[in-house]
Amino acid sequence: MTREERFQLEVADVFKSYERDRRPFAVLDGVSIRVREGEFVTLLGPSGSGKSTLFRIVGGIELPDLGRVSIGGREATGTPGLISYMPQQASLFPWMTVTDNIASALEIAGVRREEARRTAREWLERIGLAAVAREYPGVLSGGMQQRISFLRALLMPRDLMCLDEPFAALDALTRTEMQGWLLRMWEAERRSVLFVTHSIEEALTLSDRIYVLSKAPARVLREIEVPFGRPRRSDVWTEPAFTELKREILDLLGKGDAHAV
Repeated sequence: MTREERFQLEVADVFKSYERDRRPFAVLDGVSIRVREGEFVTLLGPSGSGKSTLFRIVGGIELPDLGRVSIGGREATGTPGLISYMPQQASLFPWMTVTDNIASALEIAGVRREEARRTAREWLERIGLAAVAREYPGVLSGGMQQRISFLRALLMPRDLMCLDEPFAALDALTRTEMQGWLLRMWEAERRSVLFVTHSIEEALTLSDRIYVLSKAPARVLREIEVPFGRPRRSDVWTEPAFTELKREILDLLGKGDAHAV
């Protein structure tokens, strides 16, 4: 198998239902996705389409009713601790300084405390946040908190990162700034990423490939190869192909879906 054919993540025919009002409620309907080594893949779909449920299954927190998950070529269904994860809200401990928040993630992974703190300080310097190393999360802006949260996920020694709508709570200007920052950080590291969003423009700006999901019970409507090169230009949204792909995805999701923007 060549490097291009190696997949860091494979989700095969995953079904998932919950009980609602004493009746089964289907959330995932035979979803299959794959993420190559060093690839940025996005799950795009309307709110409530099961994207976060799929993330919990990939992370081993929940079991599928049917189907399997493979990470790094090995069976991983129901096995937690194999991915690094960044949720919608910054997952920082308010009683720890910025440095200690980052170092704690490394310590959990087995890195010695002094080495973890040194690595945290080096990376804060690298991303221009050395000035807040001794601050507590509560005094930071939302964008800064998300940067720190992303850095914690990036430094976890895992080959697959799962980012669950990490910019959804930010204002439009900060969100655009964070997208550019994430691209620069990711292109320097090229970790395999599975990203969740319901923003078409965000998906097209960041991704190598996009899986467009239907409303629940979610199934893959289409797999889209994003044709824009790397490093990704900040004004990629001005390209005619960007507008055409956005129109195609809107048609898939339904033009009446207020969240597909």
